[in-house]
Amino acid sequence: MKKIIIISIIIGIIITASGILLNSSQEETVEERWLREKVTSGPFSIDKNQYNLGEKIFITVVALDTEEKGEVIFFRPINNTSWTKYNAIEFNGNAKQQFNIYFEPKLSELRKICSTNDLVGPWIVKFIGTEYSDINFTIMNQTSSWDDRIFEPVC
Repeated sequence: MKKIIIISIIIGIIITASGILLNSSQEETVEERWLREKVTSGPFSIDKNQYNLGEKIFITVVALDTEEKGEVIFFRPINNTSWTKYNAIEFNGNAKQQFNIYFEPKLSELRKICSTNDLVGPWIVKFIGTEYSDINFTIMNQTSSWDDRIFEPVC
């Protein structure tokens, strides 16, 4: 009887240890996830290619050449073939070679962004004053599980 109990305990320990090892090897660190999901053009990166409503878009700039000067422009979709300027960020490599910024696409009666339909869809990021290619990302028509905000129309 003692042998059965001891064997059962040993088997339980082995199963538990195997589960922990398997789970820890499958878990991805935040840095690994960021490296996998980030979208880059030259020294400019955004943290992923799909966002939910209400999420912030993080822009990272690393090793900007001192001669580079221009503007990062974010264009939101109007329809399937047209976009309009949403946000612009100036950059000057002579003043700053690396920086991080973020913004959150929001509804705005003043800017005539009345409902979530004005935010969801494919966005384009252009780098004016450089030869860097555009970055594309999408805002999905959904919110994150932790976000309990309701995005009611404002106009």
